[in-house]
Amino acid sequence: MQAYLETPAGLEPQDLLDRIEYLNILIAKSGQLLAQAKFIQDDIVNKGLLQAMEQELDRKLSPSLVNKFVGSGAKNINYLVNWADRINASATHQLEGIRTIISYKKAELNL
Repeated sequence: MQAYLETPAGLEPQDLLDRIEYLNILIAKSGQLLAQAKFIQDDIVNKGLLQAMEQELDRKLSPSLVNKFVGSGAKNINYLVNWADRINASATHQLEGIRTIISYKKAELNL
């Protein structure tokens, strides 16, 4: 996904249409990936909070430190959540950019 988004789009109409089709697939897949990653993230955070409560960290540490402790246990999945979100946003922005290019090319033909 990342590598595809980092390649430039062609300027020929068929290249742009092909890219639109693939970007739509990327948006759907990255949206699913993001939802799954957030589900796992929530599970890790919930387990971390339960562990913190069992260790009575809420009595020993401030709430912000407990949150940091719990968040540190989810750092890998946090990375995945952020990455999937950025992939989804990048694909969406590229799609909108290509639509703008197509509109511009149509306007040029009508002149």
